[in-house]
Amino acid sequence: MPSEYELRPVTRADADDWRGFVDDHPAATVFHSWGWLTAVDSSFGYDSNHFLVTETGGSEVVAAVPGFSIRGLGGATIVNPFCEYGFPLVAEDVDTAGVLRALAADVSPLGARVLKDAGWTGLSGYNAAGYGAVRTGEVIRLDTTRAFDEVRERSFSAEGRRCLRTASEAGVTVRPGTVDEYYPLYLETMQRLGSPQFPESFFLDLAAELGDDCTVLCAERAGETVGGVLLLDFGGVRMVWSNASLQSAWEHRPNHRLYAAAIEDACLGDIDTVDFGRSRPGTGVHDFKRQFGGEASPLASFVTPPHRSGRASLEGYGAAASIAERFSPVLTNPVVGPRLKRFIHE
Repeated sequence: MPSEYELRPVTRADADDWRGFVDDHPAATVFHSWGWLTAVDSSFGYDSNHFLVTETGGSEVVAAVPGFSIRGLGGATIVNPFCEYGFPLVAEDVDTAGVLRALAADVSPLGARVLKDAGWTGLSGYNAAGYGAVRTGEVIRLDTTRAFDEVRERSFSAEGRRCLRTASEAGVTVRPGTVDEYYPLYLETMQRLGSPQFPESFFLDLAAELGDDCTVLCAERAGETVGGVLLLDFGGVRMVWSNASLQSAWEHRPNHRLYAAAIEDACLGDIDTVDFGRSRPGTGVHDFKRQFGGEASPLASFVTPPHRSGRASLEGYGAAASIAERFSPVLTNPVVGPRLKRFIHE
């Protein structure tokens, strides 16, 4: 049966059409933005596999789907890498399952397509289109349409407020920073965790492509930069995308101070929601994020064909973390680490 939808591969010449659809879509995230896709392309050189979707025989765009083809031993996996979201943006009153079936029909015999989605989007049709699903964690999203004092007193937990007082009493302050200042903190954190690092060029490309929508905040104490956070803004939503700090400063709670500063800035500006990014319930990172309040929403990756759902699983990364620290000098080597990162598309 012929598909009712056609997939139009996206090239650089389609940038205006992509922006025209994505920028007006209410569910679009920074990871759907042309700036994000361009930065990933510039830093990693994957083959792009983004589509603009039209009805068969038509010209009006009814959906936009981001994705990059990442080669693996078992075949190529098409996914929006290094982020929480890669779901299709579908126009109102369009048959989502039909769009998903068209995407499934395009997958190569040994390939797979992974669509990263979350409960808050309300997108449906995956089951009807025959996709498999893998739970990958949760995101917590905080409403920042209120005054910061209200958010702090009504949304922050008692422990969160206590830690914030500890940071203030210890003299931890927050100021605007740069990628050049943040990257050494990030690299030290990756070395401590034994996790391959992004090349600094990726952070610089994000800053160049997103401009004022890419913000770095740095935490200082006693004249030393002890922590930082990299924030990505789009469509009234702020993503806390990367956070790093010196372990020697943890007793002074720089991360609490950084998160509070990012939230306060959102409350003062035109940011309606702060998204704390993916974490796994039951982990220390998830417990930390819960201290700032907000609504939890499940994350899942939907995969076609369904028997290749294992390509979206993050369980292997969790299992590897327990031994990664022993191999940190190799995994985070300036040459080896960024090359390994190309194949870790969590």
